[in-house]
Amino acid sequence: MKIFTIIAIVFLNVTFAQTNVEIEFTKDKEVVLNETTLNTNTSLEEITKILGTPTVYKEYPTGKINYHYKEHGISIHTVKDKLIFIGLNFNWDGDKNFPETSYSGTFKIDELSIDKISNNSIIDNIKFVDIVAVMPNLYMSNPKVESTPIVIGFKDNLITQIGFEFH
Repeated sequence: MKIFTIIAIVFLNVTFAQTNVEIEFTKDKEVVLNETTLNTNTSLEEITKILGTPTVYKEYPTGKINYHYKEHGISIHTVKDKLIFIGLNFNWDGDKNFPETSYSGTFKIDELSIDKISNNSIIDNIKFVDIVAVMPNLYMSNPKVESTPIVIGFKDNLITQIGFEFH
């Protein structure tokens, strides 16, 4: 009987999880996932209601857990069930913190659409937050200034990942 209950819960979770994923980083510097604003108070349960059940990628002794949504190309990190990071993989560069699959939804920074063919010239089009090169092919906003710092990686002039930290 327990196995049937577990199978039913997984099936319902997958059935009701939204398949169209839309993520936006707004001018208010908020990350919005399918109309839900994400922050440090966002629980794994809330994300699971939107995306379904993730795969645990890595657990740390500190309580941090990295999850992958392989079907969506999304990585999330939590501590004590609270969100501290969400990242999208566009073109996998070997970083195992991200699933190898490409992000399958839509992504915007304000009105700027970004996809797997975006190159590093997009940095010049992001105006409402200062993003600087911290090393070749890696850009980020200042975590001492921004409550939701953004990190953007490139390889061979193509975007690899975009991630948001929640402080």
